[in-house]
Amino acid sequence: MNEATGDTFSGVLKARREVLIACWRAKSTAATTASVSTSELLDRMPDFVDEVIAALHPYASPLPAASGNAGEHGAQRLRLQFDVAEVVREYGLLQDCIIEIARDAAVDIALHEQQVIANWINAGIADAVAQYVKRSHMELERQASEHLGFVAHELRNPLSAAHTALQRLRTRELAAGGRAVELLDRGLRRAAGMIDNALSHASLKLGIEVKIERIALPDLLRDVELEASVVAESRGIDLVIEPGGATAVDADPRLLRSALINLVHNAVKFSSVGSKVIVRGRVSPGRVTIEVADACGGLPAGQIEDLFSPRVQRGEDRSGFGLGLAIARQAVEAHGGHISARDVPSCGCVFAIELPQPVPPVTRNARRASNADDGKQQRRS
Repeated sequence: MNEATGDTFSGVLKARREVLIACWRAKSTAATTASVSTSELLDRMPDFVDEVIAALHPYASPLPAASGNAGEHGAQRLRLQFDVAEVVREYGLLQDCIIEIARDAAVDIALHEQQVIANWINAGIADAVAQYVKRSHMELERQASEHLGFVAHELRNPLSAAHTALQRLRTRELAAGGRAVELLDRGLRRAAGMIDNALSHASLKLGIEVKIERIALPDLLRDVELEASVVAESRGIDLVIEPGGATAVDADPRLLRSALINLVHNAVKFSSVGSKVIVRGRVSPGRVTIEVADACGGLPAGQIEDLFSPRVQRGEDRSGFGLGLAIARQAVEAHGGHISARDVPSCGCVFAIELPQPVPPVTRNARRASNADDGKQQRRS
């Protein structure tokens, strides 16, 4: 307190708020090499200053909670291409300005007030840096996924052309087939599957918009069967498709196909030679379930949930990247659905995709009509 005027430190800061902000603006402008406008430079900092002043008020007990201004300030500085050292320095400059304001007003800063300032400045630095690092990491992931998607997309066209050429070669010149042709065909299919996985993974990491369409489920399952048939036949596995009562499903065709292909390939890969893999559909009110049952022999206890983690692979076969089940989960959850696995001891695993489905308008109208009829019956009685 200034003994001559009776001014308190918090009162001085409140009265000289604009001077404090101008001081910080001048110091920050001189300290940064970035070219930013005044409005960009001041983004969130005046609000943070108000929080510090409120925290210094003699009756501010307990201290008010931080609003997140510092965190948003850190995210904004990343967009402006500040480095993290500059973000930290800005809060140090604010503390310098606070001390200068007190010195110019000839007021003392009490010990508890020094502690409040230090706590708020440190918390501001922590929030700003945490958000800066988080957003920076997200941006790096986005760029990596975007690059992966670009590379996969560019590989897809020549691979498709090569597969088309192979089919023509088989039809016109090698009608009898042959092991070399089959191996080439299998390699191309596997490469295509890996590229589809890369595209799906990149799209899901980028937060792709799910485009819902009405899909004929039997047609989709037959397409999946055709895709996996070569590998299944090579292992002597009987791939059985049972659409059940599910005639249609509302979903994103590409994402649902990717999820199913991954589940079926996974089932075929780990099932015993000469066994059976079953893909079945089931309809219940407001939900469609698609199950893939394999014959892997079962899993040790506690490994079910780990199966859906990226780069986790079961069995000794380490071909691929271990992304298949993780991509399947991402694709299903993007629909607001759920994917699960259950162990059938000494037999295998059953993977289930559950997708929410809208109640058809006809069903809703029928329900309303039924309720109206019930009401009439009650009135008559």
